[in-house]
Amino acid sequence: MKTVLVASTRPYSGKSGICLALVHEFAERGHRTAYFKPYGTMPVSIEGVVTDEDAAYVSKASTVDVPLTSLCPVVETRALLEDVLSADASGFEERVRESFEVVGAKADVVVAEGPGSLSAGHSLGVDTCKLASMLGARVVLVDKPHGIDLPDEVLHAAECLGERLTGVIFNAVHESTADFVREGLAPFLERRGVPVFGVIGKDPLLSSVTVAEIVQALGGTVLSAEASLHETVESFMVGAMGQDKALRYFRRRARKAVITGGDRSDVQLAALETDTRCIILTGNLPPSSVVLARADEMGVPMVLVGMDTLSAVEKMEALLGRVRLHDPRKADRIRAMFREEIDVDALVDAVLVN
Repeated sequence: MKTVLVASTRPYSGKSGICLALVHEFAERGHRTAYFKPYGTMPVSIEGVVTDEDAAYVSKASTVDVPLTSLCPVVETRALLEDVLSADASGFEERVRESFEVVGAKADVVVAEGPGSLSAGHSLGVDTCKLASMLGARVVLVDKPHGIDLPDEVLHAAECLGERLTGVIFNAVHESTADFVREGLAPFLERRGVPVFGVIGKDPLLSSVTVAEIVQALGGTVLSAEASLHETVESFMVGAMGQDKALRYFRRRARKAVITGGDRSDVQLAALETDTRCIILTGNLPPSSVVLARADEMGVPMVLVGMDTLSAVEKMEALLGRVRLHDPRKADRIRAMFREEIDVDALVDAVLVN
């Protein structure tokens, strides 16, 4: 049995999507393939078993049976944190080993997903470097570059992982830095002995969310156009200026959410004149009847929230920073981009090498 651990230098780098693409790739090449997530941070209860939300979805692509009780042996819940902080933080490594044996019993290849960053899980003994050794895994490192900078996290990971590191995938790379990554970072790492399997560009579809997901995340109340909650939002803008400036400002982006005070009718009307998928009204201040009628006419949900604008912005940043794979369109798009931009043959060979 071979194991590949998909790790990342920072949270929300797109590990789950890469894992999903790899599971499909190995399966289509005739390998009995299983997915495994040793340490999860998105707890969900399924059939009475606490597991990780993303893991439960990705595991459906496995070609061998993966018991729900073994899929994600360590899940970060409030109860777990309290236990660790007040008592002995031991036993987690053994729990991972036992579950890994169950998952890999019938598999030729196990695709394991690492924690959100290189240090995540260290307190429990299940950080990336320890997991790589524990599982006897080859490691594919996913890095999401932030602007133009040196790849210090990648080189740090390379020192920690040593020969277990098979190579790097740069993911969700903005078009403004794509040339720098391809012509600067990739050759630099190759000269340092770190293979680069490819560069995947940023796709707005992958980080988009539905208006319904925004309503749920912000605990909002829908005041208009409930039939449009399925619409997708790719970005958000904050409206805190005059109407004339707001109109020019809002025209810069399509498929957006606008966050503004509930008492700013001028900004709300300006937003409704552009490609806006929903308007988030902060401060628990409802809009005027004129604005509400216009929003209904335009099919734009207005969402009333009790939080202030800054809190709403923070929630939206977190919401749009994470790729949700549960939409089949996103899963298909990830697989297509993976095949288009990654040297898949080289990656597979690196994982399967003795």
